[in-house]
Amino acid sequence: MEIQWFGTATIKITEGNTALLFDPFISMNPQVQHTSIEDYSGTTDIFITHGHFDHILNVFDVWKLNKSTIYCSTQVADVLLRQGISAQDIRIINHGQVVSIPPLIVKIYKGQHIRFDFPLIIKTLSSLRILKNFDKFLQLLSLNKKMPMGSVFAYEIINQNKNVLHFGSLNYSAHTEYPYKPSMLTLPFQGRDDITTYATEFVKKFRPHALFLHHFDDTFPPLSSAVDTTKFIEEITRLFPDISVILPQYGISYKV
Repeated sequence: MEIQWFGTATIKITEGNTALLFDPFISMNPQVQHTSIEDYSGTTDIFITHGHFDHILNVFDVWKLNKSTIYCSTQVADVLLRQGISAQDIRIINHGQVVSIPPLIVKIYKGQHIRFDFPLIIKTLSSLRILKNFDKFLQLLSLNKKMPMGSVFAYEIINQNKNVLHFGSLNYSAHTEYPYKPSMLTLPFQGRDDITTYATEFVKKFRPHALFLHHFDDTFPPLSSAVDTTKFIEEITRLFPDISVILPQYGISYKV
């Protein structure tokens, strides 16, 4: 089983001829590396963690290329149907379900979206980037309104004795039992001013064998930002020397 990162929270997990793509989104920032839709050729199935625009904006493009099957919430399905995606290619899912896409098995868990802390909100809204790019800011707000979050999911992708626990937002449901010590935990490193402390507690809860960072890049300015991962990686390496931390390079395959 191999995993790739294509910017923002877009993750691809491949085994044999099965290729699962999570939250396809192409960067809106010309200064950040862009995915070509052709990079997603061969995608058999698309899974959505939640409905925000930076997680579903390019689902239609990938579906049009591959006629992939899409697994998502009712709220996301409503958006995708309005975009012209065929209903026969959409599967409405809920937490507790298990999907078999041989040779992979996907377990669906209830997720939770991160709660932005007050310092980050103030820092973002008062930044000069907002003032200088106010039209873009309004466009992003409009997109956010058209693409509501809906239900939030986390996924466990299983292949024989290996498993990946995947989150699209850095939070979890307090009343949900997730797999402990997965082979790999994907960690979306975005959404808090105290992100190092907050994300470290996240790692303490799950204690993965490997940690795969994502969502740390600046792909939808002026609302997004590039998040420095240095202190966090140093802290995890100090506290958990047995956990291998992967700061992925764009499009590179990593073994799970």
